[in-house]
Amino acid sequence: MGVDLRDMKPSSRTLTGFNGASEQMIGTIRLPVYAGGITRTVKFSVIRAKAPYNAILGTPWLHSMKAVPSTYHQCIKFPGKDGKTQTIRGDQQAAENC
Repeated sequence: MGVDLRDMKPSSRTLTGFNGASEQMIGTIRLPVYAGGITRTVKFSVIRAKAPYNAILGTPWLHSMKAVPSTYHQCIKFPGKDGKTQTIRGDQQAAENC
């Protein structure tokens, strides 16, 4: 992803994944996330594990974006800078391949 891990703050917390497996965190890092013309800085927990995604954006990011997620429709909607509703859609084919 082109991230300099020297910017990461070490952490030894344990995270439990969706499958119930536990992973040791190697640290946390704050990164800008750009979506629909809006940039928010988000704190990420970093682990050494293979996953079908690069990042999980949780409730703090959703709340700051005033976003409404829909797992059924595999998308999120939020107000853009221009006041129009922005939509980010998931890739259903990529999700099925995982």
